[in-house]
Amino acid sequence: MEPIKVIRKIAEAIDKSVEETSDVPWKNAVEAGGLISMGDTGTIGIDECFQRSFGPLLLQFQYKWWDTTKTFSPGPDRTRLTLTLLHGSQEISKYSGTYDT
Repeated sequence: MEPIKVIRKIAEAIDKSVEETSDVPWKNAVEAGGLISMGDTGTIGIDECFQRSFGPLLLQFQYKWWDTTKTFSPGPDRTRLTLTLLHGSQEISKYSGTYDT
């Protein structure tokens, strides 16, 4: 799949995930786009990065989820989704969405 198609599908899935407060749309789009998980580095939640290279471009999708009951200001659990396009270390474009559950 071409990079622009992958980017559009994931960006649309971010919007749908925010609208539906669901992880299903973004997970399906990231998997269909061929992005690979780099692992979960979270301590009080989930912090997982997915990546795919397109020649000199790197597409990163960051999934962060916080269990706010374990913080100083408890509230609803929060999910942040961020899609970033990089050329080397230079950020070309970024798109994100956040929702509470």
